[in-house]
Amino acid sequence: MAYSGLRGLRTAWLGYSPEWTAGMRRHRAAAGAAAGVLFLCTLIPYAGFPALCAAALCCTGLYADNEPLSLLLLPERGSARILVGKVLTAWRNYFLAAAPFALLALLAHPRTAWMAAAWIPFAALVLMYAVLAKYARYDPSTEHPKLSGTTRVGYLGFLVPLFLPVTLCLIVAYALRAERNLNRYLYDYD
Repeated sequence: MAYSGLRGLRTAWLGYSPEWTAGMRRHRAAAGAAAGVLFLCTLIPYAGFPALCAAALCCTGLYADNEPLSLLLLPERGSARILVGKVLTAWRNYFLAAAPFALLALLAHPRTAWMAAAWIPFAALVLMYAVLAKYARYDPSTEHPKLSGTTRVGYLGFLVPLFLPVTLCLIVAYALRAERNLNRYLYDYD
């Protein structure tokens, strides 16, 4: 039984994700504070779902650091399957953590149900972008890589709708680059 450093929280519940496990271990106080803020925001009309969108943006910080290559080699899968698994794990972890707050927001303010229709694809897109951007620039020798200007413009697309088409184009470009980049490390290409 592996524990992640929080009482009762097993790493298996986080899909053995090194990003989420390390984030929960390092930032226990921040996770607790975020849960408290989300709880308070769900009690305020029309603030619950925007707060959940902000939480999704904050969760992208979990994908700032690179994990060791040995963790990527462990499941013995190809790069495309690794990327799909990483995106699905990010979605699962976020939506399972956000579900109680979304339910509370819906129960406290049923008129805000229409906002959930925008929050779900927004959060899914933000987390997919974070995963693909991380593995597009993945280098196991660099633990804390710097964000490029292009990646920052992509994140700006989630805050300023004018830049959203750029972000969508970057998702496609990062998906292709991430697969090529991971293939280079998984199969020892020169």
